[in-house]
Amino acid sequence: MAWITRQSATESIQRRDAPYLTDEMKSMAESSIIPRYETRHGALMPVLHIIQETYRWIPPQAMEEIATFLDITAADVLDTVTFYEDFHTSPTGNHVIAVCQSITCEACGHQAILDHLKSRLDSGLDEAREDG
Repeated sequence: MAWITRQSATESIQRRDAPYLTDEMKSMAESSIIPRYETRHGALMPVLHIIQETYRWIPPQAMEEIATFLDITAADVLDTVTFYEDFHTSPTGNHVIAVCQSITCEACGHQAILDHLKSRLDSGLDEAREDG
């Protein structure tokens, strides 16, 4: 696997006026998620799941908002988001189809399944169709 570097220090974050982490989400996290953990950092994954379920991805602005809310660094949030395959850093479709690509599944012929899905859905890996 090759590491792909980006000039993240000079990248700008596309922003919207409304926050991704709403006051309602914060209130719910404060009352039912954060008290379950010894530190606020412990609540990171559940808060990320809230954002992911709501927007189907975790935008950079949301990562900054989560970092501020949990009093951790944005780098900690980004590290977590990019480490776990279940979190998406770009918009996903309405329905996500996952096919195991481990060495074991590769030996069992997962490529035939991938090829069929690509032709049937007219879409490549990690792509959303035009209709979402």
